[in-house]
Amino acid sequence: MSRDTDKVFETPRPVQLYVEIGRGHVVIDAHDSTQTKVEVTGERSADVLVEQQGDTISVLAPKLGTGFRREPSLNVTVTVPSGSDLAVRTGSAPIAASGSFGGTRLKSGSGDIEVDSVGSSAVIETGSGDVTIGLIREEARVRSGSGHVRITETQGGAAISVGSGDIEIDRTAGAIAVKTGSGSLQVATADGDVALSTGSGDAAIQRLNRGKFSVKGASGDVTVGVPPGVPVWTDISTISGQVRSDLVGAGQPTEDQEFIELRLKTVSGNITLNQL
Repeated sequence: MSRDTDKVFETPRPVQLYVEIGRGHVVIDAHDSTQTKVEVTGERSADVLVEQQGDTISVLAPKLGTGFRREPSLNVTVTVPSGSDLAVRTGSAPIAASGSFGGTRLKSGSGDIEVDSVGSSAVIETGSGDVTIGLIREEARVRSGSGHVRITETQGGAAISVGSGDIEIDRTAGAIAVKTGSGSLQVATADGDVALSTGSGDAAIQRLNRGKFSVKGASGDVTVGVPPGVPVWTDISTISGQVRSDLVGAGQPTEDQEFIELRLKTVSGNITLNQL
């Protein structure tokens, strides 16, 4: 029967946390604290390496041996100081990280990934799991094979790539670049540039306040809502789809006035421009 592992380290400043397991769950909480606490439960939990080297805290599952046919199922719970760097790698285990982190590297083969707030140079990847992010403060790369991506807000830039999953963003202030195979893109409010390349996915921005919206698609439909009084420059084309617009002309933008640039190209998808 496995003995659980429970360790506490004195960490008066943010740490670099590294976790690697196969199956189970990983839960991390960042808050104002001068300690890092690690709790590991589950199969072979006593064999998990938990150690501190300077500002680095490592949690490493035991490697598979010839006498052990499957990876142990482990539950890893860690609390770290706010602003800590985070690197987690799992096989099928989901990852949940609450609080505010600095550099963030999260990768799972099939597990879901959920994180509250990420800072510099975030990279988040999963094969078939869903990705949920509260806030992207700086730059982030997000990738999922067949999972969905859900983001509440981006303040910095983001590059998002999915195979067949959908992408939903509540609000974006920084520039985002999106690439999908068949997944759709939904943005509630955009205050920055949005670029989409897709095979068959739909693209919709409910409210585009400023910046450029560019789409290169095949069969997906494109919809964008424009606030009244905002000048719009358009370059729109579709081969067999239809273009519908009820935009009211606002004339040339005055000096320092916000304006919108639309570059929308599809093969058979419909394009709709809505005046809000």
